[in-house]
Amino acid sequence: MIPPRASKLEAATLLHLALLGVFCTWAFGGGAPWAVTALCLLGSLAPALTVATLWKKQPSERGRFRPLLWLLPLVGFNALVLLGTHHPSLRVLPVEGIQVFAPVADLPPGPSSARPDLALRALWLFDAIVLSSFNLFVAVRRRRTLRTLLFILTANALALAVFGSIQKFVQAPGLFFGEVASPNPTFFASFIYHNHWGAYVVLMLAVCLGLLFSIEPWKGHRDFWHSPALAAVVAVFFLAVTIPLSGSRSCTALAVVLLAAALIHSLRRLTRHRRAQGKSAAAPTVWLGLTVTIAATLIFILARESIDTRVADTQAQFAHMQSIGGLGARSQLYGDTWRMAADRPWFGWGLGAYGTVFTFYNTQHAIDNLPQFYQHAHSDWLQLFAETGLIGLLLFLRLLWLPLPSLRDLRTSSPTPRYLLLGCGLILLYAGIEFPFGNPAVTLLFWTCFFCAVRWMQLDRRATAA
Repeated sequence: MIPPRASKLEAATLLHLALLGVFCTWAFGGGAPWAVTALCLLGSLAPALTVATLWKKQPSERGRFRPLLWLLPLVGFNALVLLGTHHPSLRVLPVEGIQVFAPVADLPPGPSSARPDLALRALWLFDAIVLSSFNLFVAVRRRRTLRTLLFILTANALALAVFGSIQKFVQAPGLFFGEVASPNPTFFASFIYHNHWGAYVVLMLAVCLGLLFSIEPWKGHRDFWHSPALAAVVAVFFLAVTIPLSGSRSCTALAVVLLAAALIHSLRRLTRHRRAQGKSAAAPTVWLGLTVTIAATLIFILARESIDTRVADTQAQFAHMQSIGGLGARSQLYGDTWRMAADRPWFGWGLGAYGTVFTFYNTQHAIDNLPQFYQHAHSDWLQLFAETGLIGLLLFLRLLWLPLPSLRDLRTSSPTPRYLLLGCGLILLYAGIEFPFGNPAVTLLFWTCFFCAVRWMQLDRRATAA
């Protein structure tokens, strides 16, 4: 598992992230309260690894502490949240034996938090995930270590995909073949919500495609069928089939975009290779098209029941929107959330406070005239704005933007980091209409892919310069 000649701290970073990644996925996607606590505790080892790695570096080494500059937006985000916890914006009132929340009068204009307890817990989890992934940049010195981590995560995802598919085909009534009741009927594998599974697989497809295109089967191998590329293609197929099988429509569309980009890349790569050999690319192109057609047909056959169900649901939703002349409940949810954010636009209501504060702004009612309850805004970007305000949103964007290399470096890099960043980009777009970052497993994989791609490109630049 651990690459030869890896330093102890490099190996510790690899094992730490691999343990987090595997545990998080099988522990209900990290969604259970006890799983969140465990992730926070395990992730809290990350700062110790960071300090140990920086301490071990030679004092004369150039740019020894430069990576820490990337964490300045994270420090600012932490300061924003922690300052808010000292100024609660809601107070608890006992009413007929139960506790209710009421707004605090004369609240100061600076950062505040409606639920300081939830803010601290959410911040702990966020820091644990980001800092654990950040150690890929600090400790890893060889691309082979990054590749090993991606292999481990891929093997774990394949095990989950097989487990979830069997569970789906036998129509298990709950998680782990009915041993655990699921609070959501649209569960898949160990994930409670099918759209969270879909987002996780989109990222894993990006990982598999990145590993696939890093292999040149015509170098060092008899042919494609006797190279690791075949195993990567099989992994892509088994992961891809689970997205429509789970019933995730939006993530199926994202997977189609990702796979279409990979198909175009394959055709261009195949054409260049055949031309370099002085041969025609016609026959391999036909075989590639036939393989894709067969794979798509098999995916449709295996997931036909789920696809038919979701198509019927989509048709019913369109009919409902036409009857009411609008986008329905989702549009109303976004409008109510925007009003909530507009009341505290600069610093927000506090991290993790959405489910509590939104009850004051929610205008939706069910058929029985009872108010609808929302724990998430079904838009991570809109929820982040409502919880942390414009300042928190900008700090988060800066945390994403600061480590990214230039576009020139992206063009000259190997395919693996480009696919990792493409997967991250698709999830960031998806977060505009869903809440993939509401799932710790997706969040952890996102930041792992992100920092893995950044570090890989930096190591590529150093190898080219040498």
